[in-house]
Amino acid sequence: MRPRNRGQFSILSHRLWVILLLGSTSGGLLPLHAQVDTLSPPPITQDTPAAVNTARLAIVGGVVAASVVAIHLYQRNAWWKGERTTFHFQEDLVYAKGIDKIGHVYAANALTFVLSRSLQWANVGESPSVIWGAIGSTLYETYVEVEDGFSKYWGFDRVDFAGDVVGAWYPVAQHYVPFLQNFNLRFSYLPKNASKRSGIAGQTYTVFDDYEGQTIWLSLTMKNLLPGNAGAWWPDFLCLSLGVAVRDNFSPDRYLVWYVAPDLDMTKIIPRNTHFLKTLGEALNFIHFPTPAVRISPGVIWYGLYI
Repeated sequence: MRPRNRGQFSILSHRLWVILLLGSTSGGLLPLHAQVDTLSPPPITQDTPAAVNTARLAIVGGVVAASVVAIHLYQRNAWWKGERTTFHFQEDLVYAKGIDKIGHVYAANALTFVLSRSLQWANVGESPSVIWGAIGSTLYETYVEVEDGFSKYWGFDRVDFAGDVVGAWYPVAQHYVPFLQNFNLRFSYLPKNASKRSGIAGQTYTVFDDYEGQTIWLSLTMKNLLPGNAGAWWPDFLCLSLGVAVRDNFSPDRYLVWYVAPDLDMTKIIPRNTHFLKTLGEALNFIHFPTPAVRISPGVIWYGLYI
């Protein structure tokens, strides 16, 4: 087993993207009411045809460029410094039982969301925004994998990269095939090995590679999926999720556990009358909030509240 799997470290980068990009569109130190107005796309009237807001687009571009530089410097010093070798491929199909691979899909999906919504804030159309968001997400993930290819600890992982591409372009597929909007990945976390020292000098496990603490969920919009008129009685804010997690990850006998739990569609709970609230609801839908759950394999265990 490798001393430490980078796997979902890219999620850390994506969280930084979220903070930096959303921070750039938050209106700075303006009063709260001004922040909401600032977060809304420029108004379009009959007298003012739709046009890209070049000032906002410049802000987005500047923040993206600064984020890439900042994250590159962090990764180079924390992960790649002094560990360079010739470029090589290396797949790890055992560690974390594939949870890290699903994490790549999730993280690339989230990055496409952040980039596309940032472009929409600059009044770029929805279709080009999601496409350019997917392109940006793919380019960033490719850069990470190429850098890994020069690391003696890892290598360019073609399975990870496939997950990156699927995750980055899934929002595009959802945009053009709306039925796919009924299937979304979510993430929940309860610390298991966080803060413990890893096999790399000076490094500790964090939420991003504490795989035993992570649960990845596939959330289903049941109201749209139930046949016939059966969906009429189903609450529109209530989804159903299938979750998966790994246990005993440091043992050769590591195994997967599966859960079923209700889920909350925050876009049906949070009002959508402003661009900020609409984006907030969509962003929160990347998280699986604590709910009752049942473990369905191995064995059956009921949880009053699963985190």
